[in-house]
Amino acid sequence: MLVGAIMSRKPITVERDHTVLHVARLMKEENVGAVVVVDEQRRAVGICTDRDLAVRAFAGKHKNPGSLPVDRVMSRPVVTADEDTLLFDLLRGMAAKRIRRVPVVDRSSAVVGMVSMDDVILLLATELTNVAEVMGHSSRVLGDKSPEEE
Repeated sequence: MLVGAIMSRKPITVERDHTVLHVARLMKEENVGAVVVVDEQRRAVGICTDRDLAVRAFAGKHKNPGSLPVDRVMSRPVVTADEDTLLFDLLRGMAAKRIRRVPVVDRSSAVVGMVSMDDVILLLATELTNVAEVMGHSSRVLGDKSPEEE
């Protein structure tokens, strides 16, 4: 399966001069745990997670953390993938780098989506449900009796 099949196609982005307070409010409004920080061409220059806000901005030694520009607390360099990346390869890379979210970029490196571990877990849950349904159906077709019927 390719990354493009499961990515969110509406990534939340901000520019590097947006304030930490703006980013925190945006994350709350959009119910997301990360935003992609982009340049003028929508290329990813960093990613700001809820953890970045908590640890680097609000728990840091800043007198007015809400007014900090997001590029002072974002994580970088940002790991990206394209839509044609194999999902298994992406997962291996995410595990190796211990990251939970990856922006997806197009050929010009502009951000077009986001893949999170939540997306992967939802996919796996759906696939396991489908397998369970097929197994249950094939047992009935083959004449296997359920424990209640015995």
